[in-house]
Amino acid sequence: MAWLVSAKGRLDGLASQVQHLDWSAFTGFTAEESEQPATAELAEQPADSAQDIAKASSFKDRILRQLSAVQAQLNQQIDETTAALGHAVQNMLPPQLQRPWVAECAQLCIDRETHPELLKTTSVRVSTDICGQEVDFQQVRAKSIRDNFAKFIGVSAESVDVRDIPVIGIAGSGGGFRAMIATLGSYRAMHQAGLAQCVTYDAAVSGSSWAIAALHTYADGNPCKALESVHEAMKSSMFSTSNLTEFVNEHDRIAKHVFANIAARYLLSAAKIDDAPADAAELQPGNASEQATLADRILGVAATQGYRAIDALVPEKYRSWLDTGRPAPAPVSVDELLETAKNTLRSVSVPPLSIVDLYGALLFRKLLVQHTKTDGGKPELHLDPQWVKLSAQRAAVDQGRLPMPIYTAVRHFIGTDDNDPDKEQSHAYQWFEFNPYEVGSIDHGAWIPSWAFGRPMVNGREQFKIGEAHFGSIIGAASSAFCASVKAMVMEIYMAVPSVVRTAMDPLLDRIEHGSEIAHPIPPYTLYNPFYRTEAASDGVGLAELGNKPFLSLMDAGMENNLPFAPLLRPERGVDVIVCLDASANIEIMPWFARAEAWAGDHGAERWPWGARPWAADPLRPSKVEVTLDQSTLSGTRSVRESMNRRIHEDNIRCVVFDQPVASSPLPKKGSVPRPMTLLYLPLLPNSKFRDPKFDPETADFCGTFNDQWTSDQIDLLADLASFNLTQEIERIREAMTVAYKRKRAHRLFQEGLHR
Repeated sequence: MAWLVSAKGRLDGLASQVQHLDWSAFTGFTAEESEQPATAELAEQPADSAQDIAKASSFKDRILRQLSAVQAQLNQQIDETTAALGHAVQNMLPPQLQRPWVAECAQLCIDRETHPELLKTTSVRVSTDICGQEVDFQQVRAKSIRDNFAKFIGVSAESVDVRDIPVIGIAGSGGGFRAMIATLGSYRAMHQAGLAQCVTYDAAVSGSSWAIAALHTYADGNPCKALESVHEAMKSSMFSTSNLTEFVNEHDRIAKHVFANIAARYLLSAAKIDDAPADAAELQPGNASEQATLADRILGVAATQGYRAIDALVPEKYRSWLDTGRPAPAPVSVDELLETAKNTLRSVSVPPLSIVDLYGALLFRKLLVQHTKTDGGKPELHLDPQWVKLSAQRAAVDQGRLPMPIYTAVRHFIGTDDNDPDKEQSHAYQWFEFNPYEVGSIDHGAWIPSWAFGRPMVNGREQFKIGEAHFGSIIGAASSAFCASVKAMVMEIYMAVPSVVRTAMDPLLDRIEHGSEIAHPIPPYTLYNPFYRTEAASDGVGLAELGNKPFLSLMDAGMENNLPFAPLLRPERGVDVIVCLDASANIEIMPWFARAEAWAGDHGAERWPWGARPWAADPLRPSKVEVTLDQSTLSGTRSVRESMNRRIHEDNIRCVVFDQPVASSPLPKKGSVPRPMTLLYLPLLPNSKFRDPKFDPETADFCGTFNDQWTSDQIDLLADLASFNLTQEIERIREAMTVAYKRKRAHRLFQEGLHR
């Protein structure tokens, strides 16, 4: 197939050259000669007669006709091959994954029992503040954890004022299945010690998102329950076609909920486009024939520019629900959904399905459908339909029973803040967070209720109503490390080779630095941009570019930082203690702390412990920003870094505490010195006191980031190591929590004294 497409491309290029060649040099041929190969002597013959010119034109036409015939054959072969491949793929799928089963799945996306929010109308919130529901949650959670916190630090509950309880956030790292299992092991130890019951926020990147998701769905905060399901789920590969077929055949109801979102998106994208309206000529004047239909024009633009460019072709007046001011419709059937999409979007603004959609569904099936061990060998599967909704996780959060989960992703912005084509383009990763209340951009301060995430929006108003984005798709986007840039992929190789090879690779990496940073071979998860043309967002500094695109593409936040510092460093959230559970690969040479410090400086997070670095080793190929930052903030602190490094490697310490700045702040002074944040860093490292002191997750083959089949012994080994490391450090953690509590209490009393 690839060869056919390549051959056709070369042939198209040759035809273009023939078309534009100066044929006046080829006019001395007879009809018989034109059938023979051209020679240099013939090419030099004079061409000054009308007859010769006619012969040349005839010769050109013959060549073009022959090329056209070959092109037609290639096109036919490509079409036949494509059809054969499509037929083969279709035959690989079980009957349930073909229509009408797909329509039954899609119906669940507009089922009002599962999605009662379909009766609600949403709007965009533009603010850097946390929402009112989260403010209420913080107050409820503080009251609910008072007794547990008092018990953990060893004081009476009556002596603790809820205003003094430190806001604690867990920061779980990326690292695929290794990070998921290690995170659950750490949570098990925290739960047994009473620390988990004192946490306010559960933040996660990539693999640890799966652990947090399990804790906030079927496990209901119990890490042991989550690990029991993981033991069963990890016995088979989620990428096995036979496993998928068996799952669909034996668990029809569950499978429909798992694949509902993909089914709806597939049907929307496959919906036929109506013929052009009477005034369709204004869609693309001068770019197609007078008789061309709307479909013809759309497909023509799609072939040359891709579907992202098509949205601009649709006049604003066709977006009827926005213009009339009426509430967007809430379809009750799949047919009505497709018809509504045609009437409002003209079927030209449908986000493309990607491998991330399928990946998210497979992840959800494996990790968020509860697996319960049975005597018969096969696990029993259970799914509450509410687990497919992020917004459903707010039930326990509202009550203060569980911390608020924060899932993360990044958008790779390439361009200029004000969309000025004359300015030099830059690129940056922008943080997005998903919590049970809202989904939005941390960097832009633009938010939409999580129950409305996935609806097409323009100018802050809905195009039509559909159930909220499937939680599996969110988890898939949050852990789509395979959508990395070319540079990130090359760096994976760079870090794995000996230093002498790295030296040889450096010149190549220098040459491809910019281009490799912005190229993503595998497209990221793409959906409707809820902030498209939002006027409120466009008025803000740096927000115009967010509302400029009809689609929003999100990927694994590990592209920017493998630890979710950004959501926990938001000043308005008021986090006092961050507990970092780092299960990253190449843990000692990654620039996560330097990048967090840069983000803190850019966003005014003045409480960050400036200069905090747990490792003495310098990151490999740091960016210019990281180099500048290290030179400015780490001057004279290398001895501190080396001391931390020694404590980890020589003293077997598995928790490093940063509760004071070790470098000067780059932020301008604002009078009083801010109360510093406490940072506890717990890296996933081997432990000489563990039952298997030689076990190293960094080198164990089964701990690979993308290995999705583990034995029970392997799961126990890694989870037990993570639990052991945290339990070993529980007194150090308790002491740090006590200091943070006393510091916050003293600060409150001091402030109250000033205002008396």
